[in-house]
Amino acid sequence: MNLFKIVQKKTDRSNCKNRPYRDVGTVLLFVFLLPYVISCLWGHVGEETEKVFGSNEKEEKRIDKKYEVILEGEWGSRTLSMQEYLIRKLEIVMGDEETSYELEALKAQAVLLRTQLWTLFLNNSLDLNSETSVTIRDDISMYNSEPYSKSVDTENTKDKADNISDSTDESLYEKAVYETDGIYLAYDNKPVKAAFFPLSNGHTRDASQVWQNISYPYLVSVECGRDIMSGDYQSQVIVSKDEYCRVIEKIYGDGEELKNRLNNEWNDMEFTYDTAGYVIEARFAGASCSGERFRNEFGLNSASFQAEWNEGEVIFHVKGMGHGFGLSQYGANERAVSGENFEQILKYYFFQTELAKIE
Repeated sequence: MNLFKIVQKKTDRSNCKNRPYRDVGTVLLFVFLLPYVISCLWGHVGEETEKVFGSNEKEEKRIDKKYEVILEGEWGSRTLSMQEYLIRKLEIVMGDEETSYELEALKAQAVLLRTQLWTLFLNNSLDLNSETSVTIRDDISMYNSEPYSKSVDTENTKDKADNISDSTDESLYEKAVYETDGIYLAYDNKPVKAAFFPLSNGHTRDASQVWQNISYPYLVSVECGRDIMSGDYQSQVIVSKDEYCRVIEKIYGDGEELKNRLNNEWNDMEFTYDTAGYVIEARFAGASCSGERFRNEFGLNSASFQAEWNEGEVIFHVKGMGHGFGLSQYGANERAVSGENFEQILKYYFFQTELAKIE
């Protein structure tokens, strides 16, 4: 007798007897573990899908996408969404040194650009009954390139390859526009005169001292002490006597009285300053011109200047850059570095204003 075969048969019979219970256990175990297996293998797919649909939904809800800007120039016309226009305009205004600016400063600038644009939309809707588009005359070529974050040199170097791999990320310019979507700056429920300039002389200007017949109560003089830290804060322009007289004749005319004054008292110029130290008026030989025109004709960085007449030349000592009204771009960035957000920055430079949303 083969004892091994007898034992084997008994063992097999025992296995058959218990198999239904084991099969049930196996099925239950599989049922309980199935969700876990699926989660491990394909769990991220749902997350990515949700991310994509969420992104598209957010994109569709952006207010800036609902309006169009029609650019017209010498070489034709081009239509952009307000969102795309603002991104490209922000790059034009701030330059290609994107990383030199804090995001909150760029957001403040984006709001001002949108405020200027929304003013045009409101005026256009009154004149032409068009509420969703506005036409602007501008150099179209400045808007032809791809947005800043997509403009990448494609030379096959490692550094440039790294940049290309990051080119799909949002630039700071894009973030500034996206994160302020539809927001503009208002005073008394109306868009403000959204003035800005590169760098102050230490203070912004009070509009009431220049435009007596137009009310901009929010454009008051504020202190900008950090602006003096800029390397562009001070500049000099030296002009020969002959060139100076030529420009003066261009500004004030070339009459006999003016020529005689230039021959005898060429340095007899009278400047009137506002409380911030900017020239409001420049008078010579009974004639007058604005400080802004005077500084532009002589190529000065701002109207905050002092003139020094020497034998055969004039030296203009200049402080700051730009007209001096509203937001100082350098000062705004310094305030952002110190931790202020874009709303705080705007409310500092524009007195008693509020953020509003395009409906």
